[in-house]
Amino acid sequence: MLNAALVAVLSIGIGTTVTATNGLAEGGLSGFSAVEDSPLYPIVRQNAVYHPEAFVRVAAWHAIWSDEWETALPEYIATGYNEARQRASQNHARNRDFIQRVVNTYSPRYSPKVHSEAQRALRGTDADRDQFVRTGFAAAKAMDEAAREADEERKQQILQADRDFVSSLAVKDPGEHVRLAAQHAMRAGGMDVDLRAFYASEWMAAAAVDLDVFRLRSQEAGIRYHAVIPRLIADAQDAEREALAASGAAAEQARAVAARAWATTKEKAEAARQTWEDEAAACAEQARYWRTIIERAKANIGPEWAAIATTADKNRGSWATEGNFADGQSTHFGEVQQQAQDGYDRMTNPV
Repeated sequence: MLNAALVAVLSIGIGTTVTATNGLAEGGLSGFSAVEDSPLYPIVRQNAVYHPEAFVRVAAWHAIWSDEWETALPEYIATGYNEARQRASQNHARNRDFIQRVVNTYSPRYSPKVHSEAQRALRGTDADRDQFVRTGFAAAKAMDEAAREADEERKQQILQADRDFVSSLAVKDPGEHVRLAAQHAMRAGGMDVDLRAFYASEWMAAAAVDLDVFRLRSQEAGIRYHAVIPRLIADAQDAEREALAASGAAAEQARAVAARAWATTKEKAEAARQTWEDEAAACAEQARYWRTIIERAKANIGPEWAAIATTADKNRGSWATEGNFADGQSTHFGEVQQQAQDGYDRMTNPV
């Protein structure tokens, strides 16, 4: 059941790699100071570097690197993002994103069969990838689990403390998919083999899903806000100019229209600021959690915990990066909120 659930979650289009597409390195934009000054640049770059779907990353990079980025960025926000997501939802694209995630999260040391079969599928045909998603992934996982159980020398011995820890994750982990994976490992009728699988691969695979689900949700919301709020600002500015050019009774009516436009802008900007503030808090919680996992790993002996410590540190860094971005977006929309308040004050309290 867990295999089917994991494939279902991942196959909605959640895959991951933070390497820029087409050979464009994450730090390769240092010379593009003009495009970096655009208020749309941060969210488009976030898509380009971190979005879980390859089609979206490619489309975002193309917008950033366009010679006509001043029009390419707004076009990406308005239509390009949704078009890329539609392409990513097609079956072949979903399969490729899913298999790339498997390569990234199932290590060759603890899941050698899964890792090698996933790599083979990536290099293969669409039919190869479809077969891997449908049956190959589960079959390879079963072979890896059988090999782990047969290796008496290196097989992890499950202690009561290990069980208690997984039980706590099943209830308290900040990530929904980690909680589900822990609950599956601790289910009635579960055995030590399930707990060994959790420590070897399923914990970190589920944690990667939680990160990508967050990225999908937050970036989707970011695109929506950046699609709507600049238009509201432009409309409010136009209405204010008309009000300032009017006279007499017409001026009073025009000021009321402009005030309403600025009030609408403020309301939407406040919602965006609050959304990003909440996302920053969620990121901070995750980063704190992964710091505790790093400390726990240091206190435990065994190759599994050494690997967990490495991935936990990577996860901590990823959540810290997401938190920094969320803080920046919260600040940006706070400034827009103040801009809208100032406009409203000008229209309702003329000098």
